[in-house]
Amino acid sequence: MDVLIIEDEPNAARQLQEMIAACRPLVRFGPVIDSLRDAVSYLGDGNSPDLIFLDIHLADGHAFELFERVDLPCPVVFTTAYDQYAIKAFEVNSLDYLLKPMSEERVRKALDKFDQHHSGRQSGKLDESYLVQLQNLLSGSTNSYRQSFLIPYKDKLLPVQVKDFAWFEIQQGVVSGTRLDGTFHLLEERSLDELMKFLDPRQFYRANRQFLINSRA
Repeated sequence: MDVLIIEDEPNAARQLQEMIAACRPLVRFGPVIDSLRDAVSYLGDGNSPDLIFLDIHLADGHAFELFERVDLPCPVVFTTAYDQYAIKAFEVNSLDYLLKPMSEERVRKALDKFDQHHSGRQSGKLDESYLVQLQNLLSGSTNSYRQSFLIPYKDKLLPVQVKDFAWFEIQQGVVSGTRLDGTFHLLEERSLDELMKFLDPRQFYRANRQFLINSRA
């Protein structure tokens, strides 16, 4: 099986490769692609992996644009820290939808779905937990705001709750967050405007062009 990973966070890509390899030792990996532009170029050149693990939030755009620009040759498993994209993923008939941080068990289930799909035994029914998530999103019982960030720590990515950040700021084009305990983290977002889209305005407010402040702080 040939697997292509499209992910702009190197630690996340490496961890995903390790989990896939642990579940399927004979898997072959293509190059890790970290941008929408390179993904369009790679797939447009006729490369045809058997399965794509696709991060939704790439540095130069959302992964859904990929479906508009190339004909994907294989099933897609979306990976993201944002649960509000589940409905959109359903609309483009994704094979599965994995929320970060992912567990090896959850990755294994996605690969099992691919095996069923590939062998023609796919029932056409979505995983029950996926359906529950979609139903909750459609009914409005869950909000669409980001709940956590994945922060690099040694060779892992650890989730940190958004509510634990006192403020976010931008300095010389770099976005960072400072937690209530004073811990400082660099973030992958490119601007505060981008970050604001995913934060609950009841919890964070824009103090000025440089700072987003937690009302608890």
